[in-house]
Amino acid sequence: MIKGPKDILIVLLALTCLGVSLVMQPWAELGFTGNFPAWLAWAMDPLGVAKWFTQLGDTKLAKDIYNFLIAHQAPGHFGDYAYALFLFAAMIVAAVAIVLIGREDAEEKTILPVKK
Repeated sequence: MIKGPKDILIVLLALTCLGVSLVMQPWAELGFTGNFPAWLAWAMDPLGVAKWFTQLGDTKLAKDIYNFLIAHQAPGHFGDYAYALFLFAAMIVAAVAIVLIGREDAEEKTILPVKK
């Protein structure tokens, strides 16, 4: 049950974690393209994820990051680095949500009922 703003924040954090895990990590792993292998394309094409990948790769930010890394002679394993970065982001978001949930449970257990 959604009781207040804290619950809405937890749901948003969960959706963010899910989005990063299901969209951003595969995008990085697949070389920043929507070229899914056949075994995965059957699930991603109807969801429109492949189209979203292509649009994400064509953004100015993605091209600027790529050009910056090339200009500074970074090794060509950009997908590995981005995957690790997105995994880090997903884990941080999940941890914040877990802390919010845990804090609420801890507070409820420590409050004593008022005697009438």
